[in-house]
Amino acid sequence: MLSFIHAGDVHLGNPFKGLSRQLPEKFQKEIQEASFIAFQGLIDLAVTEKVDFVLFPGDLLNGSGVSARVQATLMSGFRQLKEAGITAIVSFGNHDYQAFDSQPRFWPENVLVFDHAVQEKVLTSRSGERVAFTGFSYADRSERRQRLADFPSRNPNVDYEIGLYHGSVGKLGDDYAAFSVDEMLAKNYDYWALGHIHQRATLHEQPTIAYSGNLQGLNRTEVGAKGVLLVQSGSHGLVERFIDLAPVRFEALTLTNVADPLAVVDALLQSNYSLPTFLTLTIDGPLQPALRQAYDEGHLLEVIQQSLPKSSNVWPIELTVQEQKTVVDALSATHDFSTAIEAVIQEGVGAKKLSDDVPLVVREYLNQPEGQVALRKSLEQLFSERRSSDED
Repeated sequence: MLSFIHAGDVHLGNPFKGLSRQLPEKFQKEIQEASFIAFQGLIDLAVTEKVDFVLFPGDLLNGSGVSARVQATLMSGFRQLKEAGITAIVSFGNHDYQAFDSQPRFWPENVLVFDHAVQEKVLTSRSGERVAFTGFSYADRSERRQRLADFPSRNPNVDYEIGLYHGSVGKLGDDYAAFSVDEMLAKNYDYWALGHIHQRATLHEQPTIAYSGNLQGLNRTEVGAKGVLLVQSGSHGLVERFIDLAPVRFEALTLTNVADPLAVVDALLQSNYSLPTFLTLTIDGPLQPALRQAYDEGHLLEVIQQSLPKSSNVWPIELTVQEQKTVVDALSATHDFSTAIEAVIQEGVGAKKLSDDVPLVVREYLNQPEGQVALRKSLEQLFSERRSSDED
């Protein structure tokens, strides 16, 4: 039986910046260790499950990975895999493409790294199946070349053909090795291990074309369970199963009808977060007087943070108050603002108008569903505030 782990976007060593100026020591330690603990959990899972291979389709590292701790963690993990007879297969993506020239020469021989050109590597599983792996590493951050055309059709001399591909659905010339699902299906591979998108998603079933999502959420937009896909062969082909490995969670919570900061705290404690959780908190509806005063004075979030017991597993990192809904609905009834907003979102105007100096992670955020939701809310609030100002 063939088995492997599909682990996209590990981002080992991610710095987790900008979470909170008031972050308690407990949460500081948890988040600083998160990517390393998650990576070790991946290695332990591979050894326990006795998989044949571990696939890293891009962004294994968060940058060039030159820090001593990142290098030591990789070496330790890869050696554990070697001792267990497991081969690691690595391609570099848009965040770690620079590591192509520095990292592989330090890694043990059970680690296979794809070149900038598309390559096929044929290996043998524990049970004797011949498995072809095909992939490539980014040569630069954008990778606008047509890469999928260079992938060969399924090798007729192997039992399985698996593609590793770091990219996103799009048209030729777009950033991040744009591809189409139909193009992938035309290659007749048995499984496509995708990287780049941090949200777990299956683009096609039988054969599977899937993003595993990232190993550990990196910011407040990357909510929910994070981990890897454990893939095993069966009577119906290769079947994947999600395994949660992230030691820290990012979540979002909306509260309504809360009277004061202590009521907010009680609601958070009743949510029973079992893992250390960084929370994006939304209070919906008109604010009661006690909340209104703290919000207007600009310290409502801090009051909530400092009112939580030290034993709490939840820490709110952002607070949003939604009181504009009625105004926006009224505006939409008499103005075509909603159509204009949707045009901005769907055409990607927000990301396209950014200065070249804006970090790539911001551009990626605005092109993802979470970023588009945030942009839509901001535009709605802007229209609402402008109309209120004009009426005054």
